[in-house]
Amino acid sequence: MLQRIAIDDLTPGMYVNRVLDETGKVKVRSKGVVRSDAVINQLRSKGVEFVEIDTDKGKAHTAESSSSNAAEAASESPPDNDVNHEVSSEPLTSDGLKAAEQLFQKAMAIQQNFLNQLKSGKGADVNKLSTLTQDILECVFENQAAMICLSMVQRGNDSLLEHSLNCSIHMAILADAAGFDQQSVEYASLAGLLMDTGMVKLPAELCVPEEQLSGTDLMMYQTHVDESLAAIEHSDDLPEVVKDIVSQHHERIDGSGYPKGLSGNDIEPLAQLAAVVDEFSRLGMPAPFGNAMPTSKVLKALANNKGLEQTLVNRLIGVLGIYPIGSLVKLKSGKLGIVSRRNPSNLLQPQIMTFYSINSGHFQEVKRVDLAKGSDEIESSIGPDEFAINLPKFFTEVFIPQVSE
Repeated sequence: MLQRIAIDDLTPGMYVNRVLDETGKVKVRSKGVVRSDAVINQLRSKGVEFVEIDTDKGKAHTAESSSSNAAEAASESPPDNDVNHEVSSEPLTSDGLKAAEQLFQKAMAIQQNFLNQLKSGKGADVNKLSTLTQDILECVFENQAAMICLSMVQRGNDSLLEHSLNCSIHMAILADAAGFDQQSVEYASLAGLLMDTGMVKLPAELCVPEEQLSGTDLMMYQTHVDESLAAIEHSDDLPEVVKDIVSQHHERIDGSGYPKGLSGNDIEPLAQLAAVVDEFSRLGMPAPFGNAMPTSKVLKALANNKGLEQTLVNRLIGVLGIYPIGSLVKLKSGKLGIVSRRNPSNLLQPQIMTFYSINSGHFQEVKRVDLAKGSDEIESSIGPDEFAINLPKFFTEVFIPQVSE
């Protein structure tokens, strides 16, 4: 049910459907679950007086909700960027995965149309991606485990398409965990969809890991940043920070990046975040676009990269964990599984949904295994190319329908 309430009655856990009144000069576009008192302070500072909440998607306003809540919120400090925000340990469910998969298919269709328009030289409508971003954010914060899981399952049909969507999802998650306000989280997610779109203008042979290129090929590859900017240059309503993220996401804090060789604080903070997420997605993607590295090795590579802001790398690892939900693992029993739930008390013993026997070379009935309650152990993370199995097809047709509480 939709309900109009004063900003002083807004509390964490409520779902803001839209802003009703603004007295400030800043345009506020808010939709989603309020994550903290700091977010409410941000809305109040922008002149918001009334909001519309959806009680079917979040907490309802009760008689106990009063201006005293606002007084408490006003005394709160902004989020501490050194606090370890962790993803919920909620389990995967069939309904959650189905809802997330439905959004994935919708998002990929919209993004594909956008890329097709760019490739053909037609003007592309960024507004449709802005609307899509709202849907992504809503699903990320209401169904985060399922969204992370689906982003880890590489379909392999269109690497750029998957990369863009995965970046949008993980930028939203990391920006929120790093303490950015709600509007910045939205801008980060939108930039994730846009920042590598210029690659559609490159010859197919250049769409490979950057470290495999040199000379003229490398210079041509790096022009995809300018191409991405050209695609959005006529979008007058697009915030400058989104354009900054697109133009700077290949810059590195040690000055080793491009196109301008910026370093340190000269790089937009959200662009520093984008650099981390871009590398995380790319290194885990299948060849030829990525390096097809197991997730544990991807995270280790990020931790050893001097060009990335390490506080953000640590934040990403804190959010995803050693074995992120949706990542593939090999158990000592000879089974393959997908991590389905974290164990906050022991990150080395998550819950696993096993589905394949290495010994027999066959798929098996999906079973939930809690490593904290048994003798089996994770032997290693595995990459998407290590076993000749059609994981995306299996995931969609078998895994999702069989997952249960």
